[in-house]
Amino acid sequence: MIRAEDIMTPNPVTVKPDESVARAAKIMSENKIGSVIVVDIAGKPIGIVTSHDILEKVVARGLNPNEVNVARIMSSPLIYVDASTPIDKVIEIMLRAGIRHVPVMKGERLVGIIAEYDIVALGPEIFQALELFETAMMERTRRKRSYRG
Repeated sequence: MIRAEDIMTPNPVTVKPDESVARAAKIMSENKIGSVIVVDIAGKPIGIVTSHDILEKVVARGLNPNEVNVARIMSSPLIYVDASTPIDKVIEIMLRAGIRHVPVMKGERLVGIIAEYDIVALGPEIFQALELFETAMMERTRRKRSYRG
């Protein structure tokens, strides 16, 4: 079974909450990434900012990205997965939450990030995971129906 740590990008890029959106956008552009993880002074992940957040919450509203800090637009509380989480569960979490990036943790430590393109890049292996997910969902539905019976 493929796990989160098998497909994650290690060492995700982080920023502090007081960093400007302009600086975060520059960091994302330089690193060719679609998100940055916001960490507190102790390095604990507290939120995420994506390129979509910058477009929707800053650019589309005509705000000055040099004057808005990432804490103001970050998605929080942070939805994350453990490094040992099976990929089908990762997909389920991302779909249910409507997110395209999910940080990966080992205990209290941020170790990676999974973007939707990491899942797509799995190719044929993802279809196996999706089949497992579909089977599990059908079984759950069947059990709910028989329970209500």
